[in-house]
Formats: sequence, C-alpha cells, structure tokens
Amino acid sequence: MNLTSEKQPATTTQHSKQTRQRQPNLFTKLNRLGFQILGPRLPRLMSWWACRLWSRTRRFSASNRERRMQIRASECSLKVHDKQIQAWVWGEGPTVLLVHGWNGRGLQLHRLIDPLLKAGYQVVCFDAPAHGQTAGTHTHLLEIGDVILALEKNLGPFHAAVAHSFGVACLSAAINAGMKVPNIVGISSPGGLSRLIQRYCQYMQIPASTEKQLRNRLSRRLGDALWQQFADSYPLTTGVKRSLVIHDKEDWLVSWHESERLAQCWPNAELLLTEGLGHRRILLDPTTVSQIVTFIENGMVCDPLDDDLSHK
Repeated sequence: MNLTSEKQPATTTQHSKQTRQRQPNLFTKLNRLGFQILGPRLPRLMSWWACRLWSRTRRFSASNRERRMQIRASECSLKVHDKQIQAWVWGEGPTVLLVHGWNGRGLQLHRLIDPLLKAGYQVVCFDAPAHGQTAGTHTHLLEIGDVILALEKNLGPFHAAVAHSFGVACLSAAINAGMKVPNIVGISSPGGLSRLIQRYCQYMQIPASTEKQLRNRLSRRLGDALWQQFADSYPLTTGVKRSLVIHDKEDWLVSWHESERLAQCWPNAELLLTEGLGHRRILLDPTTVSQIVTFIENGMVCDPLDDDLSHK
C-alpha cells in the first residue's frame, strides 16, 4: 500500500465551513426527544422508527453544471425490482461507472466525465432508488447494490468504477455479489456498518437498548453473513486488481482514518490524502480528478477484461 498526500490550499473560512458540523433541524430535534423519552421504554418499537429514519433519503437540487452535463448524455433508464432507475451514458470505449453517495446523485461526479471522455472512455452514472431523479423515499445497501449489478448486466463489463461515500459500500456489496470490475476508486468512504450505526445513534441520541434492537433489525434485513462481513470494513472478493482510496484530512463527516483502514484490506491499494476539500468538494477538485483518471488509464496495461472490452 502506497501512502500519498496531496495538499490543497484552503482559506480559514473554507476550513471552518468544511469542518463544522451541521446544526440539527427541528425534525431531528423532535426525533431526538422521542428517542430519549420512548427509547428506554419501547426499544423494539423505537428501533423500527430508527430503521425507517436510517433508510429515509433527502434530495438536493442539481447544479447548473450538472444540468448541462445531463443534456449531453444519452438517457439509459432501466427497471430494477419494479423501480425505474434513471441512468445516463456518455461517449464510447471501455466503460467507467460512477456511483454517488447517500443523499447524492449521479451527476455530482460530473467533473470526472469530460476528462474520462477525452481519455477515450465511456462513462455511466445513475441515480439510486430514492435519490436524484429516481422515485422513492427509502432505500438500503442491498437495493443499491442490485442496481449496480443490473447496470453491469446491461452496460458492462466495466473497466473501472468510481464511488463516493456510502456508494463505496454499495459498490462493495455488488462486487461481493458477483460484479467483476478490475479497477476501483473509493472516495471519502465511511467505515464499516457497525461504525456507521454507532455514529448514527450518537447523532440521533438513540439509547443503548434501542440501538441494540436496531442492529438486530439491520442484521436480519441484510443477512447475518453480510452484516458480519461488512461490520468493520468493505472487503472485496477476487476480481478487483487495483484500487485507489481517496480522503480529505479535513472531512468533518467521515474521518480519513476510515479510508486508511479500507486501504489496508483492499488489493494493491494506494491511499491518497488531500487537505482543505472536505467530504464533497473533493469531487470538484481538478488535481484529484486528474489523479483518478491517471489511475484508471494505468489500469489498461493489465486489464483482465481487455478481450471483452475490445468488442464494445
């Protein structure tokens, strides 16, 4: 594992914006109060509500740059588990899949598209269930993983996949379910499911008895084997040959140490650390984008899918 640090300039104002945590809104405050009062008395009932909140998503408006990039795309929607998934394709050549994070949207990774097109790749992105332009209000890890598998079946094979935040876990779930992609990039990845639940319960002020019931619920939903496998990290099955793990040291949402641990268990992993970019601005940074594209291009030298890709 190679450790690389790329420092980016950041003003004091930018630093404060990136490192301070968001103040809870009224909805969160009311739920915290409910967990404090009812959680110790009705742990099973409140764990059901905690699970609903855990899988509930929020949508945010797309930028003008994202809208312009979408206009240039070929729409390629597909149905997965009776849900219409919005997806887009640009260019021709070996295919690179972009995977957004929780409460995100595919076009958040739009800064990668033109450099990849210029390098001779086809690019695919999508909006997961209950995200972006795909309908729904709730989703979960396995459902998004199934969408990635369906995209591989319809648009693959993929030469590389780039995932941001929770999208890293979803990509890992798809790979462990049989997806074959030799080169992967994980950006701002959170830790394993156990740490995610721990941070969620701390933020929502969920008492220990309710947290225990919540963990049991999620373990049953995902399956005990997968829950245990993903509890501490996102291990990969055979097939992935190279990996690049990127994280910003000033990411207030997810500690960069999570990606450090991830890089220790991924095959041929390089850890790239940035500064001053935070959790989401890292997707817009030209230097980071350039390093991702270079990593993907270098993967063509020993790509086991070359024979398949040559017929695309």
